[in-house]
Amino acid sequence: MKGINIHIITPSVSPGGLYRVAIEEARFLQRIGHNVKLISLIRPVNPWNDLLQGISVEYLADYKGPTPFISEMINRNLFLVKKITSDADIFICHNLPSCYAVMRSIKVPNGRIIAYIHDPIQFTLPGNIFQILFSSASLKKTFAMRWLQDVDVILVNSRRSQQILAKELGLDSRVLYPTLASFADEVPTTSQRGKFFLTVGRIGVHPTYKILLHILKKTPEMELVIAGSWSHTAKSIVEMFSSDSEIKHRVHLIINPTDEELTRLYRSARAFLYPGVENFNMSALEAVSHGCPIVVSRESGICEILGESVVMPAQDDVESFLKLVLDFLKDGQQAINKGLRLREILKSYEFSYHMENLREVVEQFLPQASPHK
Repeated sequence: MKGINIHIITPSVSPGGLYRVAIEEARFLQRIGHNVKLISLIRPVNPWNDLLQGISVEYLADYKGPTPFISEMINRNLFLVKKITSDADIFICHNLPSCYAVMRSIKVPNGRIIAYIHDPIQFTLPGNIFQILFSSASLKKTFAMRWLQDVDVILVNSRRSQQILAKELGLDSRVLYPTLASFADEVPTTSQRGKFFLTVGRIGVHPTYKILLHILKKTPEMELVIAGSWSHTAKSIVEMFSSDSEIKHRVHLIINPTDEELTRLYRSARAFLYPGVENFNMSALEAVSHGCPIVVSRESGICEILGESVVMPAQDDVESFLKLVLDFLKDGQQAINKGLRLREILKSYEFSYHMENLREVVEQFLPQASPHK
């Protein structure tokens, strides 16, 4: 089968779950014979260079200022007026900023457009005018509809996201869980797990951190490791946990951890703890792939694939989260058993699940890249 030109558009390529999906999709589609280019709307302060090896990358906004930080802040605005020039047969646009860039650049596309929406009705590249415009419920619906109504296929990362898109915009979509974890390696046998709890994700304003702080105050024997990439609101999270001297010494931050560091943390943490709602939560799935038990809100998308036998607390049920933390602290064997049980439940949702379903979506357009409707 002859390969076609595929351009994958992503808001950025810094370390983070959404960007990993875009990068790994580019690598997979390239491996099966397609001509793939990854277009990042901005050059970030810290491109994920290790993961980008072997992939053709283009930065739409690539201003180089006096410092990397200033450069990124300018690029977060500059991409709004830049245009993508492309002869791609298929565009895969991750989240609304990417859809905006393609729809603005290519008025009558020659190729098909696939939108993969991880955060429905959100403009996930802040620091520009759309951050203000999207504070209006009516305006953000107007813009989202403008950028999505003419795409060929809308993919979403969970039924939760699917329901939001249907309710807010009346648009149909197909669920494709971003399952990039690998269950191929055996989990090392262990008789105990560490006493610390682990949360992984972009460090910035999110309800999960206030709940974690409450649990820490109620559980003086608890330690917490927060690992993830730095965001423009990360400083407020650091201040939240450091303002209390008793809690400060029980919280440890790891900024931009490597895959090797994350593997070590997943394999030694008492449990992965993320009480805030995520549309999916790729880090929780990655934790499970290493045999780490997870405690997440039942509203998060990952709970859709856990099955009815696994019951998680609601986001606002802080006392239930607290009880689970105390149970795991008292009984380390329970943590080991639950981690292995969850791994068995989720092992069919691994890397190949995502990529083979993506291949199916792409290949429906292969016979001929007919003009966009």
